[in-house]
Amino acid sequence: MADWHLWVPPALTKRRFRIYTVGHVISVTGGWVQQVALAWLVFRLTNSIFLLGLTGFLLNIFYLLLGPVSGLAADRLPRLPALIVIDLVLATLSIWLALMGLAGVTNINAYLAVATLIGIASAFEMPMRQTLFKDIVEDRALVTSAIGVSAMVFNVGRMVGPALAGVLLVYLSEAWCFVINACSFAAIIGALLAMRLPRALAPAASAAGTRPEGLWANLALLMAFPAVRYLLPTVAAIGLLATPYVPLMPSIVAHFFDGRSSTVGLLMSAAGFGALTSATYLSLQPGYGRQIRLVTVAPLAVGCALGAFAWSRTLPLSMLLLAALGASVLVSVNATNALLQQSVPDEWRGRAIGLYSMSFAGTAPIGNILAGTLAERIGLAATLTLNGALIIAAGVFARRRLHNHPEALRGLMRSLSR
Repeated sequence: MADWHLWVPPALTKRRFRIYTVGHVISVTGGWVQQVALAWLVFRLTNSIFLLGLTGFLLNIFYLLLGPVSGLAADRLPRLPALIVIDLVLATLSIWLALMGLAGVTNINAYLAVATLIGIASAFEMPMRQTLFKDIVEDRALVTSAIGVSAMVFNVGRMVGPALAGVLLVYLSEAWCFVINACSFAAIIGALLAMRLPRALAPAASAAGTRPEGLWANLALLMAFPAVRYLLPTVAAIGLLATPYVPLMPSIVAHFFDGRSSTVGLLMSAAGFGALTSATYLSLQPGYGRQIRLVTVAPLAVGCALGAFAWSRTLPLSMLLLAALGASVLVSVNATNALLQQSVPDEWRGRAIGLYSMSFAGTAPIGNILAGTLAERIGLAATLTLNGALIIAAGVFARRRLHNHPEALRGLMRSLSR
C-alpha cells in the first residue's frame, strides 16, 4: 500500500491539490463544452468563417494585451478571493450567454461582446490561478508536478469537452451548453473553498511595494531573472509559429489528405494524445530535475516535427508526427512555466506568469492570422516548413545564449535551489 505514491504524480499526494484537481477537471470540461457551443452558434447565425475566427481571436488576444497587468494584479491582490471573484464573473457571463440563447437573440455583436468580456476575465484568471499552485502543494519543488497535472486536466478536457458538446448539441440548444458551463464553475469554486487555504495568501505587500512601480519598470526587473530573459523568447516563438497548425487543420486535410472531418479528428486526437503523454511525464517529476535540459531540447523537436509534418502525405506518419509535435510543444511551454514559478521570488510570481501567458497564449492569435495570410501566398507546406525552421532557429539561439552566459545558468540553478 505504501508504494502507491510511486505511481501517482507527486502533487496529487497532497490532499488540497487532489480537491483542486477534481474541481478543475469539471470546470475545464465545461469550458470546452461552452467554447464549442459558442463557435457553433456563431457559425450557425452567420455562416461566416471570418466571424468564427474573430470569436476565437477575442477569446485569446487579451492574454497578449493584458499579460503584464493581469500578472501585476496576481501579485497585488489576495489571490484566493480574487480567483473566486473571477470565476463568479465567468459563470455570470456564461449565464448571460444562456439567457441570450434562450431568448433567441440573433445579433452577433451581442455574442462577440460577451466573448470579449470572457477573454478579458480569462486573461486575469490564468495567472491568479497558477500563482496558487505553490500554496496548494505547499512545496516549491512540487510546482512542476502541479503544472503537469494541470496540463493533463486541460488535455483530457480538450478531448472530452468537444465530444460531449457534439452529443449535447444534437439534443439541446447551445444555450443549455452555456448553462452546463456556468454550473461547472460551482465545482472549482467549491474546491477552492474546500481546500481551506490560509486567508493570508496575498503576496507580501511590503516586499512587493518596495519595487518600482510602472509597467516598464516591472518589465525591466522581470527581465533580470534568467528564466524570463533566456527561456520566454522561445516560448513566444512556439506560440507564434507552432500553434497555427490547429486552425489550419481543415485546410491541411483538404489539401494533403481526403478532406473528411473524421481525418481532422484523427489528426487532432493524435496531437492531443502526444500532449497528454508528455503532461503525464511532467506530472511525475518530483522537482525541477530535467526541466532545464528539456526546455533547451524540446523546441528543436517542435520545429523538426512541424517541418516534417508539412511534407507528410501518409496519415499514420502524420499522426505520429503530430503526436510528437503536441508532446514537444507541451514540454517546452509547461517546463518553462514550472521553471519560472520555481525560480522567481514569490512576490514576482504573478507578473512572471502574466508574461508567460502573454508570450504563449497571447501570441497564438497573431500567429494564426500571420500563418493564414502567408499560406494563401506561398502554400500550406511552405508556411509550415518556414515556421518549423524559425522555431529551430529560436531554439538554437536560446541554447547558444545559455552556453555563452554560464553565469545565467548558474543563477537559474541557484534560484531553483532556494
